[in-house]
Amino acid sequence: MVKRQSGKASKPAKGGRKAPPAKQQPVSSKRPAGSGKPPGQDRMASSNRPVSPRRTANSEITTPVSRPVRSEITMPLARPISSEKTVILRNLRTTQTKRKKGRWLKAIRWLLAACVVLGVVASGVVWINFSREADQHLTMFSRRVPPAHTKVLDNKGNVIGIFANQKRTVIPYDDIPKAFQGAIVAAEDADFWTHGGVSSRGFFGAIYRGVKSLGKDRSGFSTLTMQLVRTVTEKRERNLLKGGLTRKLREIFIARALERIFSKQQIMEQYANEVNFGARHYGIEAASQYYFLKSAASLNIEESALLAAMVQRPSKSHDRLFSTDPAEREIVRNRRNYVISRMAAEGYLKEQDAELLKERPIRLGRENTGEEDIAAYAVEEVRKMLEPVYGAEMLMEGGLVIHTTIDSIWQQAATDAVQKGLREVDRLRGFRKEAVRYYENPHTAKDPSWQRSYEPGDTARGIIMGWDDGVATVRMDRAIIEVPSSAFAWAGRPALEELTSGAAPLFTIKEVNPDGTPKFLELDQVPEVEGALLAIDNRTGEIRAMVGGYNFRRSQFNRATQAVRQVGSTMKAFVYGAALSEGYTPATLVEDTPISFQLVKDPPRRIEIGRTHYQPKNIERDFWGPITFWEALSQSRNIPAVKALEMASIKSAVNFAKNCGIESYIPPYPSLALGATDLTLQEMTRGYATIASGGYKCPEPFLIKKVVDRNGQLMEERSTEPRNSQPSVDPIASFQLIQMLQGVTSSGTANGTSALLNWPVAGKTGTTDDYTDAWFMGFSTRVTCGVWVGLDTKKTIRRGATGGRIALPIWKGFMGKILKTTPREDFKPPPGMEWVDIDMDTGLRAGSGTRRMRTLAFRPSTAPLYESSPDAVAMAAEAKARARAKLNSEEQRMWGAPKKDDAPPQEQDFGMFDPNHYGE
Repeated sequence: MVKRQSGKASKPAKGGRKAPPAKQQPVSSKRPAGSGKPPGQDRMASSNRPVSPRRTANSEITTPVSRPVRSEITMPLARPISSEKTVILRNLRTTQTKRKKGRWLKAIRWLLAACVVLGVVASGVVWINFSREADQHLTMFSRRVPPAHTKVLDNKGNVIGIFANQKRTVIPYDDIPKAFQGAIVAAEDADFWTHGGVSSRGFFGAIYRGVKSLGKDRSGFSTLTMQLVRTVTEKRERNLLKGGLTRKLREIFIARALERIFSKQQIMEQYANEVNFGARHYGIEAASQYYFLKSAASLNIEESALLAAMVQRPSKSHDRLFSTDPAEREIVRNRRNYVISRMAAEGYLKEQDAELLKERPIRLGRENTGEEDIAAYAVEEVRKMLEPVYGAEMLMEGGLVIHTTIDSIWQQAATDAVQKGLREVDRLRGFRKEAVRYYENPHTAKDPSWQRSYEPGDTARGIIMGWDDGVATVRMDRAIIEVPSSAFAWAGRPALEELTSGAAPLFTIKEVNPDGTPKFLELDQVPEVEGALLAIDNRTGEIRAMVGGYNFRRSQFNRATQAVRQVGSTMKAFVYGAALSEGYTPATLVEDTPISFQLVKDPPRRIEIGRTHYQPKNIERDFWGPITFWEALSQSRNIPAVKALEMASIKSAVNFAKNCGIESYIPPYPSLALGATDLTLQEMTRGYATIASGGYKCPEPFLIKKVVDRNGQLMEERSTEPRNSQPSVDPIASFQLIQMLQGVTSSGTANGTSALLNWPVAGKTGTTDDYTDAWFMGFSTRVTCGVWVGLDTKKTIRRGATGGRIALPIWKGFMGKILKTTPREDFKPPPGMEWVDIDMDTGLRAGSGTRRMRTLAFRPSTAPLYESSPDAVAMAAEAKARARAKLNSEEQRMWGAPKKDDAPPQEQDFGMFDPNHYGE
């Protein structure tokens, strides 16, 4: 055999003949069989060596495997591969492929096994790590000790006052306002009270929102418990791994651990004390002090909703709140209103209350330091009642929880109505130059009332720089406003002489610019006149709102409970109620003509003319002739009221008032018909509430429902259920009186009130001599509200200051807001009443000649029997004309003193009354 040579052709055999190359298979499998050119043929063809046409039988040529052998001999055509060999090759290839796949599957199995092992190890590490974190957090949780100051709550559980000797940053669960809890749960975690740390609804909701928005909505599913974990771990343990998945797993793990060990109340307490509210203020107490300058327990509903709205983006919300751009603050307000809407959707608020709250502007304590607590007078009343019982130390440090009857929404509406009404009344009294401040340098001076951002309705002092052609240039901090003389019109021309350069009167901001600076101003002043408002539940006597004056900081004297003032014509309701109880009807005619009564101390045997006289007069000093009870009360005519008192008897009127709840002494004199009786607003409100209840005596108005100590033990409680199962006054007389008082609000001295409110209401105006006191007492089926306006010293408010002009607007301002939160109901008549159309000129049944008709209610068998005729109408018209022309001579009549058994214990003095005394 020939030796194998790498890369060279074999030498030729003896005889000069070359050995033929050995047979070889094609090197490349890509070339098809029988193609005619074996590999390397082109290279061999290019050689100059001769090629032998034969090959010996025994010759063998060895060719390297790595590359084809160069040959100058043309290779024969490859034989075609049989189908059997093709199948074998295919099977071989399939087997090789399966072996490769098997190796891959085995590798994948080992990889998965390794991952499982690593996962178990990692889970163990995470479990140990998270367990340590959970233990640390739970330990910190259990070591906290709550403070113990006393809270005063409204009827919904919101804190309206605090009794404490010191303020604390960390507060217990009971001090966290119910409104804040509802707001934060509604806005951040609606399932908080039911889930176990992780909300499935929140989880799938986040996925749905993300898919629906194509990834744009990236809102998470963190519960309040998870947020608490995040806040605590990020603040206290910053060295922990903060990867997204790891952080979320940690939150879920610790959140579920917290939920297993601690109650929802404890978690809420910790959350409220840890959450960030912006500007490095953590915890609701710190935030409340910073934003509102008061304790968190005193936050009202809209303030709580605002803080809950800030939790999502605390730093950004803080910057927007204190931005000079109103649009920035409006963003925060919209977010607050969203939270309020969520509270209504989740049942924490009524829809009607939510709509009222959304209308309120954002009021920050740092901007309005002159504002006071929402129910300052009511809270002070609570303190005065409980301090003698429990002692000052217990009240301030005992951790009591005092539940009151106050409705904070009604209370805010009452405060707003009183302050607005008193400012308007005080304007009518004229401008007071002593209320103006003066600055030597108006260009650089700064007034404490200036704030960074204003809302319409705010008040602030403005420094007058000068006047030019009837226009004042006013500076408020950096804002310069041109104020026309029309904005000073109410003060009169003499006031303009006082408002020179450097003067700083009070202004009301009517409109603001987009940058939050004042745009339009109007001259204003802090009122000197005072007022009071009291609203109670007709059936239970619960006090829903109490305002004792214009400003509690200025005067702590509560004019709703402490001031004893003449009640004026509001007393007429009890007079006519007594007459109706005695069998008279709303259609009973009484003469509105001049009269004079003789008065004596003892029941006389002989009348001595001229001894003592009482001569009532109408406020307009005119006369209307024959008039029905219904019209006499609705128009508040004085002479008919005195005659109605004479018809019913003083004793009957006093008893009727007592049965309605008036407990103070009522002098039994004819002048009581016109309100010559000194009573409190609270007593009068209770009396009218009894009438509104259909004759069922209203319980004594009260503020405190129950008192609980710091351990939850009940110390005292008052039932809120109506106590009286039997009416204290005749229900039929009570309903007839309600119908007459409805005439006051529809067409009488409070004309248009019912139509304005679009609600079934009734009431009575009241004015005393020399316009020293103005009243309005009114009610619906659910609530009775009384309003008083006057000066602390018994002086004239101003000429023409009647109850209908200055007290009624306050009443309408309050009732117009709160009636929407009560059921709309009509006054229901007792069984057996008869309804008859009455001619208001004659007091007979309406007939062919009737010009003025009204449908009135009568007790059985007391309605007029005859119809009014044209002749009767003509006679009534003639009598009215004579009275208006003052052609009637004065009638003189004796009025005897009450019997001895009816007389009051003290000595009577009829001479103390002005015979010309009159009310409205």
